Amino acid sequence: MKLSNRINSVSASQSVTLAQKVIELRQSGKKVIGFNVGEPDFDTPPEVLAATNHALYQGETRYGPINGIEKLRAKLVHKINRDQSLKVEPAQISVAQGSKQVLYNIFQLLCQQGDEVIVPCPYWVSFPEMVKLSGATPVFAYSKDSFFDLEKIKTLITEKTKAIIINSPNNPTGMMISNQEIEELIKLARKHQFYIISDEAYEGLLYDGREFQSPAALFDKNFDVSISVQSFSKTFCMTGFRLGYIIANKEIIQAFNKLQSHLSGNVTPFIQFGAMAALDSEEKIKTNMREIFQKRRDLAHQKLATFVDCLLPHGAFYLFPKVTSLYSTSIKNDIELAEYILDKAHVAVLPGSFFGYPDHLRICFSTSEEEIIQGLEQIRSVL
Repeated sequence: MKLSNRINSVSASQSVTLAQKVIELRQSGKKVIGFNVGEPDFDTPPEVLAATNHALYQGETRYGPINGIEKLRAKLVHKINRDQSLKVEPAQISVAQGSKQVLYNIFQLLCQQGDEVIVPCPYWVSFPEMVKLSGATPVFAYSKDSFFDLEKIKTLITEKTKAIIINSPNNPTGMMISNQEIEELIKLARKHQFYIISDEAYEGLLYDGREFQSPAALFDKNFDVSISVQSFSKTFCMTGFRLGYIIANKEIIQAFNKLQSHLSGNVTPFIQFGAMAALDSEEKIKTNMREIFQKRRDLAHQKLATFVDCLLPHGAFYLFPKVTSLYSTSIKNDIELAEYILDKAHVAVLPGSFFGYPDHLRICFSTSEEEIIQGLEQIRSVL
């Protein structure tokens, strides 16, 4: 029996495939330093675990509201309005099983066959596949000189353009889009009638005193053309909880909830109580993580710069060096280089090709300073 063309049109996550190879090497007895998985190495905060556990044993295990528990959405309203100087209402928020599902839902409710979605490169690996699953076509905005090229994006806008997906701070680069570029993008979206989908998974992990502002907070306070997507995974070390949320105008949220009602229904209720506890302790959790990650960023960048050029990221926990200077007669591209580093140095990194941007590597510094030093030294020594 033949599978659908829809599923045959997409690729499996290459980063997940590599992670499986790392597991196999470790099971064979080899010590592998992992710079490949985009996950904080901190434990989930104890107050989050306590609240989740308490809710579980208090019987918060039954069906709940499709759009999320009212008390959680009220706390999210407070956070968003406080941080972004917005005036959103609970009816403009809905929660789902991680920001990955939120994004998938958004493409399903916006796109149809023949539509196009602009995807700036480099991109998070799932963006183009989600677009394909909606029936639309991803249109890649490549740039030789920067990671967000507004002039290139302008040339790609057509009457078929339904949306652009942006991610700032960016995975895999850690770089941010400037406020001036966001303002220009909002003007383009209004002129050509397309949506800006803003993946804000790393909004809590900015360095050097930077403050996060979403497109809506800057130039689209009524969410006329922008849709924000946020997550509890990175900022609160809750990756396995699978909890994300959408902020948009009421029409989008109503459509989102209609779709969600036929997919999984409500998010696990006791997990939502853990999220409330995370929001109650947000500043303490964020401040501690930011301080540690900035130290790790500075250390990793300093060590990496001894043998390859690399920009200093604004946020997230990734370095994205250009590695063409490391090629040889036997290593001709970034995929071969990543495989060589894994086989010879026993350090796992991801090729930039996985993110639509060849000749680079993504190095995740969400691990201890000792492993950062050891891993980068092992890479340097085999090269």
